[in-house]
Order: sequence, then structure tokens, then C-alpha cells
Amino acid sequence: MKKINTFLLLTAILLSLSSVAQPVKMAIIKGKLSVKTLPPDIALYSVVDGDVVLHSKVKVAKDSTFGFCFSPEYSGFYKIGERNSPARIFISPGKQVSVAITLNEMVNLNPADKENSQLVAWNKIIGKLKAANSMMGNITYKDIFPILPEIEKQKDKFVTTAKTGNPAFDKLLKGLAKAEFESELYHFLFMPRTEHPKFEQQPPVYKKVSSGEHFATTEVLNYDFGQNFIGSYLQYLWTIKMNDGVKTDANTFVNLCLENVKNDTLKGWYFINRELLRAKTFDQAYRDKSEKFKPYILSDAQKKKLKDFEGTIRTFADGELAINFNGNTVDGKKVALADFKGKVVLVDVWATWCGPCKKEIPSLQKLEEEMKGTDVVFMSYSVDEQKDAEKWK
Repeated sequence: MKKINTFLLLTAILLSLSSVAQPVKMAIIKGKLSVKTLPPDIALYSVVDGDVVLHSKVKVAKDSTFGFCFSPEYSGFYKIGERNSPARIFISPGKQVSVAITLNEMVNLNPADKENSQLVAWNKIIGKLKAANSMMGNITYKDIFPILPEIEKQKDKFVTTAKTGNPAFDKLLKGLAKAEFESELYHFLFMPRTEHPKFEQQPPVYKKVSSGEHFATTEVLNYDFGQNFIGSYLQYLWTIKMNDGVKTDANTFVNLCLENVKNDTLKGWYFINRELLRAKTFDQAYRDKSEKFKPYILSDAQKKKLKDFEGTIRTFADGELAINFNGNTVDGKKVALADFKGKVVLVDVWATWCGPCKKEIPSLQKLEEEMKGTDVVFMSYSVDEQKDAEKWK
């Protein structure tokens, strides 16, 4: 009996040693920053369920170099750099990546890294459209619509010809290119601008990309913009209804999702992000919605996200104090929400770069005049940066 036990013990030890001896395939990222002001650290982000999640941070050396060494949880897209404009990279176990990051682009420094070379090539194609969708500048449809046919032509050629010898990556990249082009088209229409086109001024590409079946699989969750893409697609379908004179109500987007998003898991993510996570209190209205969308909350990740969120709103019920905030008036006087306790406060959030916000101001002024003499306070709160303070004044 002892011999059997000894044999089993030795076998277990050998198996354990064998397991330990298995090399862990670490991914290595070597990089260099070329920016005016060197940040103290740089972040790496994972793509989780179609969204960007912080993975880790490392210090940036005085010579502007940095590095990551980690065991990837998956083979696919990651993002690296500043949160508002990180560069997209491809990582897999054992992969070595060498990049240079500037303010506007990423350069692949390893010619043998075909996957990231192709990503850089794609970023150059979609770059002008993505730049127009940033908050900076006043690029309008008059600048972008004329160049869309050429961008679409380059996109189609890229999808047809891009090959790296890694079939799984090639499929992932081509799906990304088609999805990102369509997503950025919608994004362009819905960004605040000084001028917006009428529906009939939209080029034919909008009708082409928006027609046909959408979101039949969960493939879009591999992309960092995946969940936003679902929302912007449904918002575009809503504009079609508005243009056709169809009356819309609070259920319009829910119905659009049910009719046009084919995959139930994606429906669940949309309902969580656009319908449930916007609730302020755990009231009956929220509970009714949650019950309504329950058949689409399928994955463990979805259930966890909803449970964590509900933990935050259960403590913010009817009758509790609002979150106080403050700001300065044009003459420097500090004003806080708490100053108006006992009154009804209408808070208008706006910015000088937001055309629709500024167009709304005369209507708010008219409403304020109508409410004169009542206990209603109008508070316009600007989210402009300090550099635009004079413009705001």
C-alpha cells in the first residue's frame, strides 16, 4: 500500500514539475513616445465585450521609452496611449511588438510584425474620417462628404487585399475595417458641429451601409467601438423614421433594436447600456424595465454589470439630496446647486463648441422669461476647457 502511495506521490510531483516547466507565452510591447509634454505613465487597455477597459499602466522613462510584459487573456485588439485617443494594436501570446506613438498616429517599428503593419495601414485609410469625429475643430459635411467615395474605395480594396498569413487575424481585421467605416459614418452625423446636412444631402454610401442584416453574431464585441456602433446604427435608423414623418416615442429605440439587431446577446448589451444604466433610482419604473429586458440579459458579464450597477442606485432613492456641484459666473462669483435648496432647478449643460447647445439658448431664455416670478431657477453650466474661457465669456 505504501508503494502505491509513494508512486502516486512521485507521479503528482512529476506532473506538477512538468506543469511548472511549461513556458508561459508572454507578450512584450516596446514603445517610444513622441509628444511635446511627456506623461508620467502610459496605459494599456483591453477590449472587453465591445468596450475599452483599463488593463495596466507603466511609467514612461525620461528618454520617452516604455514597455509592457504580460500574459494576454486573449488574442486580439488592445489599445495603448491616452484614454481619449489610444492607438489600436494586435496582441497574442508570445508576440513582440515595437511601436512609436505620436500625437496623431502609431508607427510599427517591427517589419516582421505583419498584423500591426496592416493595422497601421488601415488607420491611415480611416484616419481623415476619425479625425473629423474628434471634438477639436469645426469640420463639417462640406469637408467630409466629397472625400467619402475615395475613403470607401480604399476601404473596399483593403478588405479585399489585406493578408498577413494569419487567417484568424485577417478575418478579424476585415470585419473591423467594414464595421469601423460604417460606425464612423454614423458618428460623423451625430457629433456637435457648426453645420449639419439635411437628410437628403447624405451621400449614397449611407443608404448602402445601413441596409441589409446587421449584428447577426457577437463579432462586433471584438472591437473597441463595438457597443457604441450598435447604438449609433439604431440612432441612424431613427433619423430615417423621422425623415419619413413617422411618429416616435419612448419605445421607438427599443422596437428598433428588437427588429434590427439580430443577436440576442447584443440586444442585451444595448438594453443594459442605453435603457437600464441611465436610471437614477431603483424605482418601480426601473424594475419594470429590468423585468422587460430580462430575456436578453444572457451572459455572466451582463448579469454582473447589472448587479453592480443596481448596487449604486439602490442607495439613491426618492427624496435624497441631489449631488452638489459648483461653478463660477462671468464676474467670478461662485454658485453651487445647494444655493437653491427648496427651488426647482433646470440645469442646462452646454459648451461653446456645441452648435445645437447654442441654438437652444434663445428657447431657454424665452422659457426663463415665461417662468419669471416662480421658484424655478435656470442654471447654464458650461463644460468648456479653461483655454476657451474668453470665448465662453
